[in-house]
Amino acid sequence: MFNQRRQLNAQMFIEVSGRFQELLRLFPTEAWLANRNPAQPLPPRSREITDCTLYCFQLIMDVYHVHEGKYISKTLWSAWEREIRHILAGRIFRLEWEELAVEFSHNQEFLQYINALMAPDAAMSSAPEPCGPSVDGF
Repeated sequence: MFNQRRQLNAQMFIEVSGRFQELLRLFPTEAWLANRNPAQPLPPRSREITDCTLYCFQLIMDVYHVHEGKYISKTLWSAWEREIRHILAGRIFRLEWEELAVEFSHNQEFLQYINALMAPDAAMSSAPEPCGPSVDGF
């Protein structure tokens, strides 16, 4: 049973990592880099940035539901949530969430989760640091 769980976690990691890499390729580079780096100028708002941010929030929602359904280990969820916090603390995602939150109004639990991560005190405690997902320990 333990090996099946490890295999499921590995498959989830591969699937989510692949989806994230696809999103990263779509996301305008200047917007992604400006998200967490205040030295980078914010690009003007655009449909492309809004769409890519929406896709990211949808992926985060999918990962959140996989976690809530207890389909992944706590270790894998911790790695993903660390990256989610890192991304959502950025300027682009905060600006776009103001417009996109309504798209998730059908899911109050997810809205509460994201709003808690984006609370001003959560942003202050989320110092910019490089972090990447890990598959150790699942």
